[in-house]
Amino acid sequence: MQKNLKNDYYDAINHDWLKQAKIPEDRSQIGSFVEMDIKLEKLLKDTINGWYKYSKTLPNDPLIHEYVKYYSMLLDDQKRAELGWEPVKKYLNTLEKISSFKELFSKGRDFWIQYGALPLSIDIFEDFVDNTKRIIWISNPEISILPSKETYQNQEASKLIEAWKKMVNDLLLSYGKTQTQSEKLINQAIEFDQLYKDYLLSSVEWANYVALYNLKDISEIKKISHKFDIPKILNDFVKRDVSNASVINSNFFANFDKIFSDENFEGYKALMFIKNLLGTTSMLSEEIRIKANEFKKVLYSIDRSRSLEDYAFDMTNVFFGMPLGMYYANEFFGKKAKQDVEHMVANMIQIYKNRLHQNTWLSQTTIQKAITKLSSIEVMVGFPEVIRPYYTNFKVKTYEQGGTLFENASNFNKIIAEYKISLYLKDEDRRFWGMSPATINAYYNPNKNQIVFPAAILAWPFYQLDRVSSANYGGIGAVIAHEISHGFDNNGAQFDEKGSLNNWWTDSDRKEFELRTKKAIELFDGKETEFGKVNGKLTVSENIADLGGFECALEAAKLESDFDAKSFFESWATIWRSKYKEGAAKRLLETDVHSPTKIRANVVLSNSELFAQTYDIQPEDKMYLDPKKRVKIW
Repeated sequence: MQKNLKNDYYDAINHDWLKQAKIPEDRSQIGSFVEMDIKLEKLLKDTINGWYKYSKTLPNDPLIHEYVKYYSMLLDDQKRAELGWEPVKKYLNTLEKISSFKELFSKGRDFWIQYGALPLSIDIFEDFVDNTKRIIWISNPEISILPSKETYQNQEASKLIEAWKKMVNDLLLSYGKTQTQSEKLINQAIEFDQLYKDYLLSSVEWANYVALYNLKDISEIKKISHKFDIPKILNDFVKRDVSNASVINSNFFANFDKIFSDENFEGYKALMFIKNLLGTTSMLSEEIRIKANEFKKVLYSIDRSRSLEDYAFDMTNVFFGMPLGMYYANEFFGKKAKQDVEHMVANMIQIYKNRLHQNTWLSQTTIQKAITKLSSIEVMVGFPEVIRPYYTNFKVKTYEQGGTLFENASNFNKIIAEYKISLYLKDEDRRFWGMSPATINAYYNPNKNQIVFPAAILAWPFYQLDRVSSANYGGIGAVIAHEISHGFDNNGAQFDEKGSLNNWWTDSDRKEFELRTKKAIELFDGKETEFGKVNGKLTVSENIADLGGFECALEAAKLESDFDAKSFFESWATIWRSKYKEGAAKRLLETDVHSPTKIRANVVLSNSELFAQTYDIQPEDKMYLDPKKRVKIW
């Protein structure tokens, strides 16, 4: 065992689990996060099914009542089968009748919101430089067949396109198209997609999200197209004159008129029709839903679609996940756990400050600015104080009232879209969360300088009240410190204590930080996995957060009277245990900003001086990393 620990710590600690764990047929992976999710899902489904079967047990919460109405509509596979494609025929026919880009652009905001059919994507999001207001962001629409630019460059791309073609053909025939009509639509769509893919941003470009901010005056935006009045579209969208917008993907917009030329209209229309058709399938019959999952199964190596009950749970949570999460937190989240985690967060922030005071590569000017940012972090644990107001407008129209799943979903999406648009040039309540409390995750928001820890992640193996504190520090403690570290990764470090894009570094400190960031890239780049190599540039922000968070959590653990280094390291390795199906692993290597879990566990451990001392790691051991190559940023 000792020899194995020194060569592959992750495999040695997780040996029995890795041998026995099986990936569920309807999932693409299994691991600590997924196991927790399965357990949480069972608890919530048992609760919901109790409400569904015995209405007298429903809590006195109008949103939960709407949840159960929508859930029951999804469970009614007989009614869904009876309706077939009928609920979406009018919707899709309207799209088919459009004959030109000119007509498409003239349709107006309600049509654009409902169909997402514009050749540009419009969103309302924080102004990075002034986070007290939200501005328009425009980018290329998310209409590509494959999920990323990297997937197109994969040698399996043609096989994946063929799987997509087969699925779409089956659905088009089911919809009522002839084989000839289906083939024509598919070929037109693929022809446009082959042109369009060249203008996609890479995953690395998306990961460097600060560089996506590109504020342009409306006069510059007008120059994007000589054919279409984009400023007018933006004005119509927010119902007021727009003075500027952030333009993501300059290369796409530099070629806008070329991509959306009249000769490309039929290809674009075919792809839009298919994309909109696919977008409706989860709200139709079980037969249609399962047919529409075939491409996803190939893409991520999933063996079967989700069961009817699981599907109903997933789809209801698309709209009602936050109200359900609030119920979960109020019923199942203990006050003691909240206090314990808040104590750990306070400790971790103080440790970070102490480490900054001892920092040898930063100037005092930058150190003081960093400490100011740390002191300003808003910490949110368990559940939000309030949720967004639009949930109260979600009123389910049941089958008995003449409603359909598609009609309800369309109404809910319009309510959400109108709410987002209403925030144009305004600030949003900082107390709102971007995650339900019933989520196995945590996040740092650079635009608000907030860290959020939902109630559901505060469970084993991340956290347990009655175990040695070092194990909790190696689990939830490392997660807490990881999220704090995101405020100081290659992206987060560019935002100030208020969450606005503002350079608070001296020039020399910034250069040194960039050199250390480069070393972090090199530490992970090219690391081999079963399904391909790690891209150090893609994963650098998460790797910086892992490296800094681990060291900070370890230092905090040392302050406790029951400190045990091995318990800390074992807990760290345990939280990252995972198994992936081939397709999922390949897609993650192409697009995920996180390194594969085994790499996260072992590389960070190899970078630790105390780990090397604890296990007497020598140069001949595979877990050994030359001290000169260790990366220390935070």
